Amino acid sequence: MILAIDTSTSTLGIAIADKGKIIGLTQLDTGHNHSVALLPQLQALLSGCGITMQQLAGLAVTVGPGSFTGLRIGIATAQALAQATNLPLLAVGTPAAMARAIGTTADAYICPVFDARRNEVYTSLFRAGQQLLPDLAISPAALAEKLAKFEGAPIIICGDGIASCREQLSATLGERLQVADAANARFLAAGAAILGEVMLAEGRICPPEELLPRYLRLSEAEEKRLQQNLPLEDTANERK
Repeated sequence: MILAIDTSTSTLGIAIADKGKIIGLTQLDTGHNHSVALLPQLQALLSGCGITMQQLAGLAVTVGPGSFTGLRIGIATAQALAQATNLPLLAVGTPAAMARAIGTTADAYICPVFDARRNEVYTSLFRAGQQLLPDLAISPAALAEKLAKFEGAPIIICGDGIASCREQLSATLGERLQVADAANARFLAAGAAILGEVMLAEGRICPPEELLPRYLRLSEAEEKRLQQNLPLEDTANERK
């Protein structure tokens, strides 16, 4: 069994997967204030499922891209739990977790999109479980241009960034564009748990000290400091 933590968006998600099936799931919209709710929700889920940490085979956590503060909370919690229990850690990319939650069908491309603010989305592209584009922070117009190069199948967009890019993608892709139910954005932890099982079987384990968030870009505070020729060290705790 794999327990997965997702704090990459405003929805806190925790899931337990066993042999490719979700046997426990909790989701709570905390508005990025995950630090207060994470451990109580995790303990409640384990208790409700009648599972102890000792019965788990590993811990999965989404590592981004996503909310800067949220990612740090999830990763720090996963590191602490792994060190306390000696469970293997699985570092799951947020777009990969979303794509896995939607499915692995070869009949369509799956394009997770997450609101990255500043007129950008965090995204990637998958088909039949294979990642075809790297994780990106990109404008809707630039994403539409990239997606247009992938032919022959519908493109399903999913995630909390749909509203910020749907119009642009629809104008470029036309009827090839399909939009997943917005509620699917809440199943990131489930996707991470199932993908975590695959990663554990393949031996893709991450040592706790090497578990790092994938930010893809600087925070606004860091960009301002660069513009003012100031050091970035002081902004490490300012990322949102």
